[in-house]
Amino acid sequence: MNRRTFLKSVPALAMLASAETSFSADVNTTAAGAAQQITAGDVIKLSKPDLKKGTATMEALSKRKSDRNYSDKKLTLQQLSEVLWAADGVNRPDGKRTAPTAIFMYAVDIYAVLPEGVYLYSVAKHELTLVVKGDFRKDTTTQEYPQDFVYITPLNLVYVLNFTKNWQDTAVNKNRDRWVAVELGCIAQNVQLYCVSEGLGSVIRGLIDENKFSKVIKVKPEQVLLAQTVGYLK
Repeated sequence: MNRRTFLKSVPALAMLASAETSFSADVNTTAAGAAQQITAGDVIKLSKPDLKKGTATMEALSKRKSDRNYSDKKLTLQQLSEVLWAADGVNRPDGKRTAPTAIFMYAVDIYAVLPEGVYLYSVAKHELTLVVKGDFRKDTTTQEYPQDFVYITPLNLVYVLNFTKNWQDTAVNKNRDRWVAVELGCIAQNVQLYCVSEGLGSVIRGLIDENKFSKVIKVKPEQVLLAQTVGYLK
């Protein structure tokens, strides 16, 4: 599947999922926990999201926008934990998530590109696993149309197709692109609304060097779909 063709098919379907959650606030969400800095390693253990805070939904929607003027201020571990959980974290005991999917397939993987390395988000464990060490933020944009802010922003998310599972449902498989578009759109909008609530900036980006980044994480170029920058604004 051609990436650009796929992106053109992405419908304007992006909503903030709401449902009963299996997470609850604990010691990790206290003021002291919220200030904890990210310690990079082979695995980054993410703290539980604080479900008691946040901006009202309608206010968050009214402030949702794309930002491109970022500082290099780093996120806290709590913010990193919460933005990933908001994107596509488990919010029910049966393993279902904050973003919808077709027949429980969850075809979009989330890679967190930090200054220290590229990490894959493990949804079930709510943790990040190191894929490769090093600063690859420049590979989440393009040389032809560089977006310089990605070089300094502490977090760039890259959304990657994962079709390793067997799509046995013929009706769903026939409309696979449509269902992946729904899932991808909802994940990206979840991130946008969390960032508004947390006082952070974010922008969804189609300009990504899929050839370079696919080599970094060892996937096919057409699997690299979209990027999203998250950080503090200047």
